[in-house]
Amino acid sequence: MILDKQNTVNRMIGVGQNPTPALFQQVMQIGFTQVPVIEYVTWTFELPLLDTEIQSTFGDEIDILQNPKSVTGITSVDSSFVINGILQVDMLVVGFGIHMFGEPLAFTQIGNAMIGPPSAGTPPIVSSDVWTLLDASSGALGAFAKASAGNVVPAEMEWGVADWEALWHMANAYQFQWIMQQRYLLINELAADVSYFGPYADAVAAGTSEVPIAPYVKQMNARYRFKNGGGIFVPINARRVGSVNGIAGATGLSGLTGPNTGVFHPTRDFDLAPVTWGGIRNQGSAGCCNPFRRLIQPVLLEKGLPIGMLLRVQDQYHQTQMQKFLSISESTNTNQAIIQFDAAVNGTSVANAMPELTLDQPPNLFSFQQVNTDRDLFKGGVAKAAILIKGFEVWGPWQQYLQNAVGTGQIGRIGSGPIGFSPSTRIP
Repeated sequence: MILDKQNTVNRMIGVGQNPTPALFQQVMQIGFTQVPVIEYVTWTFELPLLDTEIQSTFGDEIDILQNPKSVTGITSVDSSFVINGILQVDMLVVGFGIHMFGEPLAFTQIGNAMIGPPSAGTPPIVSSDVWTLLDASSGALGAFAKASAGNVVPAEMEWGVADWEALWHMANAYQFQWIMQQRYLLINELAADVSYFGPYADAVAAGTSEVPIAPYVKQMNARYRFKNGGGIFVPINARRVGSVNGIAGATGLSGLTGPNTGVFHPTRDFDLAPVTWGGIRNQGSAGCCNPFRRLIQPVLLEKGLPIGMLLRVQDQYHQTQMQKFLSISESTNTNQAIIQFDAAVNGTSVANAMPELTLDQPPNLFSFQQVNTDRDLFKGGVAKAAILIKGFEVWGPWQQYLQNAVGTGQIGRIGSGPIGFSPSTRIP
């Protein structure tokens, strides 16, 4: 907005006012925060993603601005463009922004995974905080667990963790480049140096907080079913208190077989999870970064030409980590992420090394237990990434006036004619 001092009426550039040097100076002196965001493209994507989706969309080049309004792996594309990346009218660009946002909260919780879960009905397992291989084979966890090895696996869920991790690694993996006329770079900086990580929550004196996990588990399981993840997450509903020996055929326990059976106590201790509010706070400092980067000199961007803003990979380590956090398989090209604490040492604990004192009468009876040390990882949450352009649309007399301003060096230009400034970097 600019002020017509004669009529005291607020008007946009080019609407109802002929350009004059005085009005042009008013435009140049407008506070940067008052300049509107005219054009933008925002991606909203849910986690996790399939490895094929990651390779298609989050590979060596990420084209948020240029890609169409339907992108592989992206849940929603919000755009101000009629055709993404192409202006319909000339624009005086004052600055740009790269915004990255994750979930407003983060928490983790333990549970169990049902691999190949039934389509409907009562949960056919006892979901305990801990269990042994004998618990599964004896039927103590339910018929589903006993049916075949590996149907029930210890699991962990994380909500709002992988999205922030992925975004942080994305910012450090890619260069932000603004390419004009094929080979000239107007901007060529590490994305982390020009990106804005705006926290959705910034509580300074908040106390201990907890959230019920059930709504998040339901949303996460729906996502895993949609992506054919191979399993669903089952919250803990029991604590293991020990085991008993030789109870086959006892009253009410005829379905249990084998030498040792786990004993479980119902619990709701795991219904709530401690939660952390907020996200990455502008690279760790409130005053470090601004939501938008202001250009040293305003630039006239001509209509009809693609805006060459993109992210190009420059750090293989951070790219690999980003893709892992986005992935449903942790980049193993499977339909479920199985986390091992070591690539060489993993799986079932050693036999005959975990004698457990049972609950039998008479006491002092032992049973050797084994546990699964692997974990199925479930992740949930949403992430947003956007490229935004601050400036003014110009047309009519203002378009011609600004074209003349390019010739005097007051502003730069990106278009079909000669450029109005000297780029500092040229792509070989």
